[in-house]
Amino acid sequence: MFRNRNLAILFAALCAQTSFAKDIVLYDITNKEPFTAQAQYPAFVDTESVEQVFDASIHSKFLSDKSEAWVQINFEKAFQIQQYSLTSAGDAPQRDPKHWQVQGSMDGKSWALLDSQTQQAFDSRAQTKIYTVSHSKTVKHIRFALKQEGTTEWGDSYLQVADIGLYAATDLPLASFEFDKRIVKLNEEVTLTNTSENDPNSVEWMIPGATIKHQGNDVKVRFAKPGSYSVTLNTKNAAGVDSITQKNVVKVMDIHRPWAGLQFPKVVVELEDTESAGAKRLIKLLPNIEQAINDVTRDLVPMLYNNFTEVPEFEQVTFKLKWMDTLAYRAGDYSNMEIAFSSKYITEKLADKPDEQVTYELLGVLWHELTHGYQLFPQSATGTPEETHAFIEGIADLIRINAGFHKTREPQPSDTWLGGYTNTGFFLSWLSKRYEAFEHQFNATATELPDWTFAAAIEYVTGEKVEKLWQEYQAELTK
Repeated sequence: MFRNRNLAILFAALCAQTSFAKDIVLYDITNKEPFTAQAQYPAFVDTESVEQVFDASIHSKFLSDKSEAWVQINFEKAFQIQQYSLTSAGDAPQRDPKHWQVQGSMDGKSWALLDSQTQQAFDSRAQTKIYTVSHSKTVKHIRFALKQEGTTEWGDSYLQVADIGLYAATDLPLASFEFDKRIVKLNEEVTLTNTSENDPNSVEWMIPGATIKHQGNDVKVRFAKPGSYSVTLNTKNAAGVDSITQKNVVKVMDIHRPWAGLQFPKVVVELEDTESAGAKRLIKLLPNIEQAINDVTRDLVPMLYNNFTEVPEFEQVTFKLKWMDTLAYRAGDYSNMEIAFSSKYITEKLADKPDEQVTYELLGVLWHELTHGYQLFPQSATGTPEETHAFIEGIADLIRINAGFHKTREPQPSDTWLGGYTNTGFFLSWLSKRYEAFEHQFNATATELPDWTFAAAIEYVTGEKVEKLWQEYQAELTK
């Protein structure tokens, strides 16, 4: 298994904390070296297994249904580990590891303590924290014994972590680059600057779709068509070669056609159940699932964003049909979204419903789950789990309601705006009719507010206290 990820930001933080000599460069060996991974317990969710904690994305995660578990990485050759990093997952702060031990071994049998931490806390979602190894040793196998303390609003005490990195010294010309702007207009010039470590004596840029002015440490490029463009930098020195690719790193927009550059992800359909009555009915009613997903995506993203450059980009959306108790779920990360539907639900709960109503319900669920894929998630840990849940599920139902897939549901009086789903969704829909671009702005609060809470997000967008607005909304429901 190999990984290739830009570490410019991570190295900046690392260099600020390291006590090593300036001429020693550390690199994340999980990015560059072959390895295998294993976990103490079988994967709880296939797409959130131990591989996800060592993959190329801080937005994927490892999830265990245990509160305490170890994960392990095994390399072909030995490394002296100097530092390591842990990254919190994108949701459920109660599942973050709070205590851990890092152990190392040469043979995978006899283990030595490299480091231990207690009472650790992450201040935000997808936050990377870097630690210096207390007892640095040369090892081939590294095990993280992780323990969380907390219960989520769903009543579980699961353990999760988004990413683990391991740092050792290297003389390789670690490829990295910076750019002066990420979002540009057609034919606007972009400058890319080589910032690679360990003095490469040659560099090569590969930028498909760009007009490149010249090769070298500083490259100026232009793009004639709207879209998302990837950049690859290859480096070489006496110690060897290195390469980095940043996918879709430059967004080129036609200001007269703000959605012209939108790219649909590849859709993969996996029908684990084809024999049940529910499976056969879904296949009959939605014979082209790929087209249905693309149609919903095309109509959904303008309800959350102003133009294509703001939209999270997925390489792939995997649609699964399973015989399961849960109606539907969304999993995966920011490169591969997974949406699963329950054929059991269609078989047992929708058996007596006419085809038109079943199709309507299935499309409504698709709107809800795809919204989960494209919406933003609060990054601050200030908001309570109940508030975060109301925001996430409320926005998903807000978009479903405003898309017209709510006719089987109606708003009900309630004591709180934090119920999530339709309880919060209908309230947000009511607000969206009073405040222009409410959906865009409320979604954006997840990353714009440093101390995010549901109430602060509402006031940020509307200028009004949520309590006042809720009372007005409730008064209208009881008329």
